[in-house]
Amino acid sequence: MAVVTLYQSDRDLSKTFTDKKDADVYDKMLELAKNVSSWMQRNVPDLSDDQSQQLGTLVAQNKSELIKAFKGKSALLPKAPTENDTDTDSESQSEEATVNAEAEANDTTIALNE
Repeated sequence: MAVVTLYQSDRDLSKTFTDKKDADVYDKMLELAKNVSSWMQRNVPDLSDDQSQQLGTLVAQNKSELIKAFKGKSALLPKAPTENDTDTDSESQSEEATVNAEAEANDTTIALNE
C-alpha cells in the first residue's frame, strides 16, 4: 500500500495538495486576496464585503498580469468574458486559479531574483 503525503491549505481547509510548494503558493495567493480586500474596503466605503472579496481574489489571481500592466503593458491584461462565453465548469476554473497562482508565484520569484 502506497503512502501519499497531503498538504492542506492553512487558509482554505477544503484544499489539499500533494506538493508543499503548491500549498504554500495557494496560501500566499489567498493572503494577498485578503489584504487587497481589506485595502479596498478601507478605500471604497460603498463596496460590499462580497464585492471586496471577489475583487481581492481577482487581483490576487491575476497579479502577474497586473504587474505587467502597471509597467506599461496593459495590452497583456486578460480580456473580459463576453456574453457568448459560458462559465458552467466552476471546478475547472478553480483548478485554473490554482495553476495561475502557482505561475504568478514563480513569476514573482523570478522577478525578485533578477
